Amino acid sequence: MVDFPEGYGFRPGAKAKLMQEMFSVDIGVFAWVGPAYGKRRSPYAFGPIGCVRKLGSDTPVQGVLYAGSSVALPPIEGMLQQVVTAMCTVHRMTGDKT
Repeated sequence: MVDFPEGYGFRPGAKAKLMQEMFSVDIGVFAWVGPAYGKRRSPYAFGPIGCVRKLGSDTPVQGVLYAGSSVALPPIEGMLQQVVTAMCTVHRMTGDKT
């Protein structure tokens, strides 16, 4: 189970099974975009901040933040829970509002 800080989560409809040996899933922020007015759309929009992936059974889970600046950020490695928590923490600490 992966717990996310409020406003963060995996891209809806990504159809990824996180128990597989190989996966790649976008992680991002859900932002309020306004009421749906009875339409069949969500009042929230998903803005990706990075990608969580595992490339095989002998590799760790990696998180890569999409850098909004020209600074390349190193990948974050570890257990799924640790990677997701670290990515959300770095995103909040940098003050990025995407």
